[in-house]
Order: sequence, then structure tokens, then C-alpha cells
Amino acid sequence: MKYYFNLKLFFEDVTYTFKNNIAIAYKDEKYSYEDLNEKANLYSQYLNEQRVKQGDVVAIASTKVFEDYALMIACLKNGITYVNLDIENPAKRIKDIFKICKPKFVFSKTKINTIVNSSAEFNIDCIAYNDIQLTTKDESLFNLIIDGDTIAYIMFTSGSSGTPKGVAITHQNVIHLISWVKNKYEINKSDRFANISPMYFDNSVFDFYGSLFNGATLVPIRKELLTQPVELIEYVGDMECTIWFSVPSMLIYLTTMRVLNESNLENIRIFTFGGEGYPKRELEKLYKLYSDRADFINVYGPTECTCICSSYNITEKDFENYDELASLGTINQNFSYVILNSENNESDLGELCLLGPNVGVGYFNDLEKTNNAFVSFNNSRHYEKKMYKTGDIVEEKNGLLFFKGRIDNQIKHMGYRIELEEIEFALNSLKEIGQSAVLYKREEGGAYGKIIAFITSNNPIFTSEIIKIELKNILPLYMVPSNIYILDRLPKNKNGKVDKKYLRKNL
Repeated sequence: MKYYFNLKLFFEDVTYTFKNNIAIAYKDEKYSYEDLNEKANLYSQYLNEQRVKQGDVVAIASTKVFEDYALMIACLKNGITYVNLDIENPAKRIKDIFKICKPKFVFSKTKINTIVNSSAEFNIDCIAYNDIQLTTKDESLFNLIIDGDTIAYIMFTSGSSGTPKGVAITHQNVIHLISWVKNKYEINKSDRFANISPMYFDNSVFDFYGSLFNGATLVPIRKELLTQPVELIEYVGDMECTIWFSVPSMLIYLTTMRVLNESNLENIRIFTFGGEGYPKRELEKLYKLYSDRADFINVYGPTECTCICSSYNITEKDFENYDELASLGTINQNFSYVILNSENNESDLGELCLLGPNVGVGYFNDLEKTNNAFVSFNNSRHYEKKMYKTGDIVEEKNGLLFFKGRIDNQIKHMGYRIELEEIEFALNSLKEIGQSAVLYKREEGGAYGKIIAFITSNNPIFTSEIIKIELKNILPLYMVPSNIYILDRLPKNKNGKVDKKYLRKNL
């Protein structure tokens, strides 16, 4: 595979090789690589005309229209950093994101009130794609020099201090991921990626870069289809998708709804899943349906390390016991790792720490959080390498890694990484609440979990339903607790802290 210094050169070479192939396919519309490149060049020139320069940030209110993807490519061509927004986020969260990344513009298919109103507070112009017009044509744009350390995108995750964290990933980080995807999944021009994950969610990085930078086809799946299981499976089948990547929760949901059977999804050759654990009894149901014609790959990786850092191929042998989740597998090329115990010594059991060129640069505009999680590591095998401390406890057995838990208060819920402290911050911001504690309870079998909150209130008519309504103005829906219990007081341990062990035991 040819080596590229940046994603601009990479995509231009892909376009030259596959220009007549379908890059993005919808039910009634198809766009070739040449179409995508032309649209991206138009947007590149518009950004240049608007004096958006290398290192600036552009926000995209993505609804998976063709223009969204073209603008992402345009940003890469200009050395501009893009960030995809969740258009259903409450205004407070959108403002938190704007405050951190300070985008020059927000682009969207149509103007969205929540985003427009939030943008106005920061003097950020919102631009609808139909309003983009060029007054000049500047060929000098195409001679830009973009180094590999230029930030390609920012992906926001939950933060323990009450505000989200923006993970910054570079061109070179992504180039290594593209190469790994091509080799691991043996991608060719006939492959079609089902783009199920929203573009603000980390798993979408696999879809976007794995397809469009390897000459394959990206098939965007609109959000409304995700709540229509029969229609979703029909669409993925009709579009002849070959690669499926989603969180296990989605596949478990489809299995539970009984819409999966041996006669559908005939073209899928790989089911790959990650973002949370897949309980083996649930995984086995899917495996029995499709293992005669498809491979199953479990992947793992924090947002801070370019989406995926390890993989494991599921086999029949994995269902000989159900006592633990499937292995995280082995670490990918262009990563190295150490497992550190509580004494900070290397061990077979402890915190997984990742090193190598796929480790991101840190948290955008947040040096303190960056310095806490991205540290310098030095031993006989690694000289002053940057290391990301994942917070995940793993055990290495016979060369394979197994997930054992977390060292902090972070969870994976519906594939989203959530700091429970952020939910507590949101609860405590409500004037009627005196104190709060938030726990996560995994249901029997491990397929689903619930976020549960305990609060004290000085308002006797303040109900759990009212609290949920108010939280929806602060938090994304997936972070709003399923159950909220209002207590006279929260139990305390001998150190005077809220006794979460007692609360968990009495759930």
C-alpha cells in the first residue's frame, strides 16, 4: 500500500483510481468518487474564500446527506478540522461544544433552530448548503502543504467535570486506521459499508474512512430507519451491504425483534461490533444465523486512539463457556501497549495503556485533562513515548486480552462512553436538588443496562418525571436516567461520602 503524508493526497489518489466507482449510495441517488471529489473541491474553495484557514474548526450538523460527507472531505483537503454535531443535543451541550472548539462556521442541509440559536451566542454563522456560492476560483488552494500532525477531526465524549471532552485525532492517526481496516477486512471496491452509526459517534470513523479511502461504497443509514427494524433490514439487504458495524445493543435489539433470519442480509460478509460488551448468549443467536456465510469480529478501542485498537475473530469455540465476554483479541499494528497494576508495574492484570502512532493528540483546548490521560512513558522498550491511559482493566491470557472492568466511574451505555459524574453535575445544577448519586445497573445476562439516579430534594412536589424533563434540556437523551429515586437523605459511609455500595446493594 502506498504511503501518504496526509488525507488530502490520500483521497485524491483514491479518486484517481476509483473515479467512476460509486462512493456514496442512497436508495434513489448514487454519487461516484469523481462526483464526491468535485463537490469537495467546491466546498474547499468556498472555505478558502471565507478565510477559513488550516487549523481552524468547522462544525457540521450532520444528517448524513451527501453534502455532509463532501464537506468532511473538503475540510481534510484544506487542513481544517471538522466536528460533527448531534442535532438533537440540548442547547447547553451544543454551547459547551462551541465553547471548547470555537468553530468558524456551522454547516447543515437546513438550518436547525437549536443550533442556530446556540451559534448566535458565539457569533458563529450557520450556513445551509444551498446558500453556498463561489465568487472566485482560487487554484492555489490545491497546493496546500498539510503535515500529518494536522488535526483531522474532533470527537466529543462525556466528561467527568460536567462538560464534554473533545478528542483530537490527526491525519496520520487516521491513515494508520485506514491501512489496518483494508488489511484486516480485505476491503475491495465491491464492498458496501452500512453506515449505521451517527457521524458524531466514534464508530462512524470506521465506516467513513474504511470505505471512502479504500475505494469501497458508503451506504448512509438515516436515523429514522433505526427505529423501524423491518425496514432497516430490508434497506441494508436491498442496498447489498457487505460490512456491518454497530454496537452490540443494535444487533441485540434486532434479534429480540425477530427480524433477523437466514434468508436476509445475504450480502453481509462481516459482522463487526464494538463500543460495549456483547453477552455471549446473545451473540450466539446471531452467530448461529449467519456464521455459515459471514465472519464475526469483535473490536475494541477508545475514541482517544482512533476508534479501534484491537480485534478478535469469533469462532464456535467461544461458546463453550458463557462466564465472560469474548476476548478483545490482540492489539492492532501501529499500536503497542503495557498493562500496569496498582503499583504502576507491568502485569498480566491491570490498566491497559496504549502507545504508538494511533494515539490521538489529546483533548482539544484542554491541557489539564490531556496531561492527566496522555502521559510520557519510558522503559527499556519505549523511550519517552506518549501513552494513553484507557482506564480499562484487562487481563492478558495466552496472548489475548480480556476486559475486566473500569478503574473509574465511567460506563458504556448503548455504545456511548459516559462519565456518571457528568450526570451528577447535571442533576446538581437543578435548584430543587440537594444532592445526587448516579449508578449503572447491568440487567441479568448483561444485554442491557440502566442508569439509575438517587437524589434528595427540598421541593415536595418535585417528581422524577419533572426531573427527567429538565435533564433533557441539559443532557443527551442517552444520558438521562431510566429510574430516579427521591430519598429523604443519601446514605453516607464512614468517610462522610455518599455510600454508593449501599445504594447498589439495595437496588
